[in-house]
Amino acid sequence: MSQPPNETDQSELVFGQSEVNSKAEDDTKTENKSVAQLISRVQKIADHNIAKSSVKQDEKTNQTKSNQFVLLNDDEIGQGETPQVATPRASLSAIEEVQMSLFDAESNGRFKSFPIVPSTEHPTFLTRIPIFVPARRSNQRDLLDEDNAVPFETSWGRGKKFGPPLTIYDEDTLMAIGRLRTRGLAGRPYNMPLPLTNIGVDKIVDNVNVHIVCCMLSAIQQECGTSQGGKNNKLRLDSVRRLAATTIDLDTKTAEKVIGRGTNIKLIDVSWQEYTDNAILYIQFSPLMARWYEREYTYIDWNVRRQLHDTGKAIHRFLAGQPKRYEIHTKKLLQTIQYLRAYKYFMSELKTAMEKLQENGWITHWEIVGTGRRIPHKLIISRS
Repeated sequence: MSQPPNETDQSELVFGQSEVNSKAEDDTKTENKSVAQLISRVQKIADHNIAKSSVKQDEKTNQTKSNQFVLLNDDEIGQGETPQVATPRASLSAIEEVQMSLFDAESNGRFKSFPIVPSTEHPTFLTRIPIFVPARRSNQRDLLDEDNAVPFETSWGRGKKFGPPLTIYDEDTLMAIGRLRTRGLAGRPYNMPLPLTNIGVDKIVDNVNVHIVCCMLSAIQQECGTSQGGKNNKLRLDSVRRLAATTIDLDTKTAEKVIGRGTNIKLIDVSWQEYTDNAILYIQFSPLMARWYEREYTYIDWNVRRQLHDTGKAIHRFLAGQPKRYEIHTKKLLQTIQYLRAYKYFMSELKTAMEKLQENGWITHWEIVGTGRRIPHKLIISRS
């Protein structure tokens, strides 16, 4: 992983709601454009490029529309206009325009950028808490407490998850976005493309780091191995929006372990522009997520994960964050990944997952010892 310039200690960050000081607001208003404005500008440029290219298309080109995606201007909806076709080149041009706008903002001194070469890393803390449940969203209602949040307690942390129910599908989305990171930004919180609070930041050296992704929705679908278009695209965009609406509130003891001060963690912020069959997204990982990606991460074998069912993915993600020689009681493992069905079903899915992991060479040995009655079941694994 490339190291960011002027990297500062972000352990003093406090995540919460606050208004940015008036000077910061004035600076932001006079010097910079919001990401929403940038994406709106990109849409106009993309429409212009498409209009130019459509004039040049002949009948032979029109026969290849099945290999393209459709871009429909909002002003044309309901007017009987034929949707325009956005070629891959037009999409690339749109992304490049957003990137150029970020470059301009950097040139104006809002922040400094640094390259990121992502691999399969994932924040270790997120491998150990059950915020992504291997069950349907509709089956998670019973998990809610009086605050309409999902409480969790494990050996590695205790707290609550606020926001919409999250599933393994959403975890796939988050991991795919992490794999698409290309740049990091270092600067004052209120100068970021999606401004952040500056509460708790050192007043002398008040820079923070964020990681960013600027991509088409289809790029996330490709990472996840999901077919593109129609309902699948809507499901994926909804998943991105759920991630942006999620916060994790940790108790004081847990917060001291992972962020030093403050307990409220946001995963991502996002701004997007929808088209008929795709979308442009600007995604910004929070400073704490950026720090985890840089310093406290676990490698997730993406190819192996994609071959597993939801319960297998949850087990694989958890075990990836543990020592290579590891053992855990199966009932504790069930609780740690927030498995919701009966124990007998969990044991069946656990064995299936272990066989698949061994078949792929991710583990070299596994066994379940104990009778399950007087002697509790225990899973023992070894990884190379």
